[in-house]
This record gives sequence, C-alpha cells and structure tokens, in this order.
Amino acid sequence: MKEKIDKVWVGMVAGVLGSALGFVLFGVGFAMFNHMSFGAFITDIFMKVEDFQSRIVSFSMLIDVILFFVFIRKNYQRFCKGLMAVLVLSVAVVAWLY
Repeated sequence: MKEKIDKVWVGMVAGVLGSALGFVLFGVGFAMFNHMSFGAFITDIFMKVEDFQSRIVSFSMLIDVILFFVFIRKNYQRFCKGLMAVLVLSVAVVAWLY
C-alpha cells in the first residue's frame, strides 16, 4: 500500500484537494456563523474584500500541514515532498495576495 501512496504526484494531488477542502470548510463555517450562503461568502467576502484573501488562503492550508505531519511520521517522504511543493506554491500565492 505504501508504494502506491508514497509518490510526489500523489502528495501534490492530496495537497491541492486538502487546500480545496480547507477552503470549503472555512467558507461553510464562516457562512453559517454569519447567516449567509457559501456563494455569498465567495462573491462578497473572498472576491471583494482583498484584506481577507491572503488570510483565507493561509487558513485553507492548515489541512495540508496536518497531512504533512501525519505522513512524515509514517515515513512517506515522497508524498510529503509533493505536499511541500503545494505548500511552497501556496506561500507564493499568499505573498502575492498580501
């Protein structure tokens, strides 16, 4: 099983999916807390309020960080290299949005 998962491209795909899941979870939680729809969160908060964009993207990366620590403890180095590549690119996006 480790041979199938411990690949750089699998880590990159997991990183992108983890980031997307983090964004959706944050957006749904924010929308529920503020009594708005998820679509309104995207259009009114994420797209229009530039000060929040970098913070939301940063918060979305937390799932990738958790995945990294779980898989590095299980000795999945190649998988973690893919995750790290996505995290480094995400830092560049956060810096650009900031």
